Amino acid sequence: MIKKLLSIASFCAIFSVVNAQNSFVAQPAGPVKKQAVIETPNANTNNAKSSVLTTGDTLWYFFNKHFYRNPPSTGFYTFMSPNSYTITKMGSRFNNTNPNLSITGLECLASRNPSSPSASVTVRMYLYNVTAGLPSGAALDSVSAVVSSTLGNFYGGNFTAPKFVSGDFAVLYQCIPTVVGDSAKMWMNNANTPTATATASMKYGEGYGLLKYGATFMTTTGLFGPGTDYEYQVSARVAFSSSAGQNSPVTTLCTNTSYAFNNTSNFPLAHRQYNLNEFYRVWKPFSNTVTITPDSVYTWNFGDATGNFYTPTSNPNLNHTYTGAGTFTGTLTAKYQRMADSGTHLQDATTFAKTVSTCAGIQLLSGVEAVNVYPNPSTGLVYVANLPSESTIEVVNMLGQSVYKATANAGNFTADLSTLNNGSYFVKINSVNEKTKIVKLILN
Repeated sequence: MIKKLLSIASFCAIFSVVNAQNSFVAQPAGPVKKQAVIETPNANTNNAKSSVLTTGDTLWYFFNKHFYRNPPSTGFYTFMSPNSYTITKMGSRFNNTNPNLSITGLECLASRNPSSPSASVTVRMYLYNVTAGLPSGAALDSVSAVVSSTLGNFYGGNFTAPKFVSGDFAVLYQCIPTVVGDSAKMWMNNANTPTATATASMKYGEGYGLLKYGATFMTTTGLFGPGTDYEYQVSARVAFSSSAGQNSPVTTLCTNTSYAFNNTSNFPLAHRQYNLNEFYRVWKPFSNTVTITPDSVYTWNFGDATGNFYTPTSNPNLNHTYTGAGTFTGTLTAKYQRMADSGTHLQDATTFAKTVSTCAGIQLLSGVEAVNVYPNPSTGLVYVANLPSESTIEVVNMLGQSVYKATANAGNFTADLSTLNNGSYFVKINSVNEKTKIVKLILN
């Protein structure tokens, strides 16, 4: 993992008080390794199935994006701390909806400025809550590390006691010199916005990079030049319970009827900043020759010999039709792969038993009437299940204009309607030798 270190000679920003042009100067750098200790309190590192697994990880998300997306020779950028621009703290933001996410410590990628009079400098890392995308309030806690190497290394530490957050959070850092002239280099990736004029491997910015200029927090988007979206190389050591869960019909099911099974697994399993399996799905293809072995995040099995069903995290729910009577035990399995390059999978599973009868006396749906369109409302991906034969699927807007049309074989079909505007539409299913079925669909 050899990286070329690039330093920012001057800072080009939107601030009216700063007028300098930006200039990047290449400097040699040593190897950068993911070498920090990973906190794993009560971690279950085998693949035993259970209702809840407790795991720990270090979220090297911003490092991973740079490392996997870029060829091995691509360098990082650095920014000096302290500096002459009244920029005090630098960092990046993490997403979270887990109501009880434990953060046990923090890490950063930094190096000592070779011109520092001292042989080592102190870098302090801070944990903040986030409101409307920016840090808010006082820091929840902080840790310090002694930085001695002029090469990029990971430094970090643990809090005296874990801190719990229920929403997005940010990790920021700064150098705190004890001798005049001491400074550190804070490392950034080379992320650009998706619409930037840059190589495809650099278009992975998400507006997560942060700066504190004076008393004001702001994102780094566009601050280092048009299209730039650099993210600082910070990490959080987290601990959480990963749990697979689902809601499904609890009454006796009928054969040949489509039923909704809803995935209720918790947040870290499905998010790219936590689960390397989901990271792979979102950010591939990779330019770096170093590869990871991805796996599915969610796997359904309904116990009726129909096999496994793999659902995307963007729509982990599923409709299923049992064609025979009996009692069936199904399983929903969720797999978490650590952000570290260990390849370790934590597998959690939940089982569900369903009794299916022929529902004598009930008129069962068949043919095109049994076709199911879901989810509804949808954010873009729409599944059309139980097509009885070759079918034409057409989407019509409220003006009667055809905005999507496709031909599908018997069985199931996925329509990508993500390019359509939000609103109401009609989905028309025309199957061979069948009546036309029309379903009202809402995109949001």
